[in-house]
Amino acid sequence: MRLAALLECEGRAACGECPPCGSISSLEHPDVHPVYPVPSADRDKSIPVIIESRRGDFLARGEFGGRARSIGIEQIRAVMEKISRLPFSGPRSVVVVMEAHLATKEAQNAFLKVLEEPPASSVIVLVTGRPDLLLSTIVSRCSEIRFDPLPDAVTAQVLRTFLSVESGEAERIAAIAGGNLQRAVHLLDERFLGLRKDAVTLVGLVLEGKARRLPAEAEAAAHNYTREETADLLGEMTAIMRGLLRGADTGISPEAASAASSRDIPADIGKISAASRNLGRNVDIELTLVQLLLDLAGKWY
Repeated sequence: MRLAALLECEGRAACGECPPCGSISSLEHPDVHPVYPVPSADRDKSIPVIIESRRGDFLARGEFGGRARSIGIEQIRAVMEKISRLPFSGPRSVVVVMEAHLATKEAQNAFLKVLEEPPASSVIVLVTGRPDLLLSTIVSRCSEIRFDPLPDAVTAQVLRTFLSVESGEAERIAAIAGGNLQRAVHLLDERFLGLRKDAVTLVGLVLEGKARRLPAEAEAAAHNYTREETADLLGEMTAIMRGLLRGADTGISPEAASAASSRDIPADIGKISAASRNLGRNVDIELTLVQLLLDLAGKWY
């Protein structure tokens, strides 16, 4: 559902041309309240930075490098205060919480009341690719709207049109992204490419049964990546496993791909999801990775 359809688009169907549509696109509409995860150490300074960045490019990423980001309780309280008042110009206020799974436990708990009884003049949208990292009490208060994967041709077209990616590279990235536009954009980032390479290595070692190497690999990953990036690493491992189910080119060796045919891949994906939830509970990163990798390998030393 487009935001303009919730507000006062003159065309009533998100025409993209009227003043309200323009102010929504530029993140300047007084009744649209986006919430983004930002570094907690200097949250007040970071919020204007990310708003300005996304105003020019909604798909922007990496404003804060590899620094850990989160949505804090003070951000949620600020939004709750805004939507407690009547909308400024349209029929309702719209809150859009981007990467909602990065909200702290305190922030999510603070959100529970307003999600249970939102003001009649407001709409609250939580955007996340990791609903498993949200509190179950949050999920139970929301209506889920799932989006089908985009066709590779559409993903490639977006990369070409908005990010000036050459056609051949755009098609290659679109195929790897598996219909996930955000993931496709991430794959343009050099650090994320390194992270994906590490995910390929870890899955390959697991599938080939090379368990003795896994603790050292887990230690290196815990040293190199923040908690948020480690969640991305696990997300890439999940994407690789799903690619194996589809018979897609995942980048792992033929030997590893052959070994995958005898595994319970859905069960492996479930173990990775459980590890992701542990990260969200602030369990030690290295411990989480070691336990997961050795569990997947089925060997303990």
